[in-house]
Parts: sequence; structure tokens; C-alpha cells
Amino acid sequence: MKASPTTVRRAGVAAGVLALLGGGLAGWHAYLAAADRPPMVALTHGECRGVLADERVGRLLGPVRTVQVETDHWPAEDGRPPRLRCFAAGPGEHALSFEVEASRSAEERANALARALPAGARRFETGGSDRRAAVIRFDCTVKAPGDGTERPAYFVATVKVGPRNGHPVEGPGEQEMADLAVVLTRQAAEQVLGCTGPVDWPSTPVRLG
Repeated sequence: MKASPTTVRRAGVAAGVLALLGGGLAGWHAYLAAADRPPMVALTHGECRGVLADERVGRLLGPVRTVQVETDHWPAEDGRPPRLRCFAAGPGEHALSFEVEASRSAEERANALARALPAGARRFETGGSDRRAAVIRFDCTVKAPGDGTERPAYFVATVKVGPRNGHPVEGPGEQEMADLAVVLTRQAAEQVLGCTGPVDWPSTPVRLG
């Protein structure tokens, strides 16, 4: 049997439709697979970009493609060290807050650290953690705006899981919260806070006491 040009064209169109359908289905399955994976928090703007870029943050926020992120950043000015606050929310109660604030002295920072530590938290060298929160202290040198004078800054960083204005939720555990605090704080110091010189960070995994 000899195929007519019309038959050949119809067969070609049918093959093209099948190819498009196959490609569409493959793309749809890829979309669904991606929707089931935790997000990599890599923002296109804002001071929290890169600070929250850790796979543990993705696991905490849950399997979503879109994450709501709010950034508050106060650069150093008039003798005041810089400050940073990040809030990231996934579906439901899956949320994380990260905050770095400075004190005027090491003594003032020690009091702030004591207030920030959760009750019953397990301690480590520079802070402490429980199942849903961790606090860490660190020192670094920052440059004053204007004249560029370097001065020491005494920071306390806090990371918490759960909504800001809701009931606490169960976190991943003391160890993971301690490790996450060290990672996020180091990234904030390097990328946003303008710390100069080396900082003596705890190694991860953190050794809890």
C-alpha cells in the first residue's frame, strides 16, 4: 500500500501531538517532583539573600516552591553597630526567624544572651539551644561609617522556628538548631554585617554540654 501525501502529513501531525503531549506530561511530572522538594532559600534581593541559603532552612519550611521572606537591616551609623532580622515562612506554621543584634559592651551582651537563652537549653561554647530555638554570641570588628574607624562589636544571634505571633511548634532538635545558628550567623557576619578579621566560630556539628 502506497501512502498518500495527506496520510504522511496526518501521521506527522499525530507524531508531533504525541511528542508535545509527552513533553508536557514530562514537564508536569517534573513540576510535581519539584513541588515535593524543600525550597532552596536563595533570594534575588535583600540582605537575607545568602544568609538563609542552607538546606536545613528548606527542610524546616517544608515542601513548597514559594517562600515569603521579610528583611529588616540597619547598617552601622553614628556609633551603632549593624543589625539584621530575617523572617521566612512556608505553608501553615512552617516559619523561621533569624535575628542579629549588637550590644555596647561584652557585659551588656552577656545579659542579653542570658535573657535570650530558652529555659532548660543545653549549652555549648558560645551559646545554647533547645528543640525550637538557639542563641549564639560572637565578637567581630566593624568599620564605622564615614571615617572607616574599626571598633569591636558584641553580637547576639537568635534563630527560632514557628510563627512570630502564634503558638510554638516543635523544632528539629537541639543539635540541629545549634548547628543552624552557627551556619546562619557566620553567613550573616561575612555577607551583611561587615565583620573584618577572623571570627572564632564553633565547629559543626556543635558539641552540646
